[in-house]
Amino acid sequence: MSAVDVDRLAKLPLFGELDTYDLGQLAGWLVDIERREGESLMEQGAMPDLLFVLETGTVDVLRDGERVASLGPGQVVGEISLIEPQRRTATVRATSDVRAVALPLERLDELEGEMPEIVRKLRWIAGKRLEELGG
Repeated sequence: MSAVDVDRLAKLPLFGELDTYDLGQLAGWLVDIERREGESLMEQGAMPDLLFVLETGTVDVLRDGERVASLGPGQVVGEISLIEPQRRTATVRATSDVRAVALPLERLDELEGEMPEIVRKLRWIAGKRLEELGG
């Protein structure tokens, strides 16, 4: 895992409204993640540790082995843990090489104190995703 570049963050829709200063602040909270096709970003039943924003590549979301969604660049993965702190509800597997920025969930409370608008936006996305999944 390595540091995240501000220019890359600026291209992600989730962070599009942030100015350069805020992007620089946010970059310090995030880590860079890469997965090869076929590798998992997370496993169903595991305790959540990271929230991902996909930068490049695609993933399948698998619940009990059944594909329930396919996600791509700009989309958030692992956000359900923001509103339902429980074990992962699905496995997320790369269907192509993936690059993502990730927020370590143990730092979420700190981030909420520093940048509450970002955490609010992530929680809203999580609520929408739960509705879509019938949860």
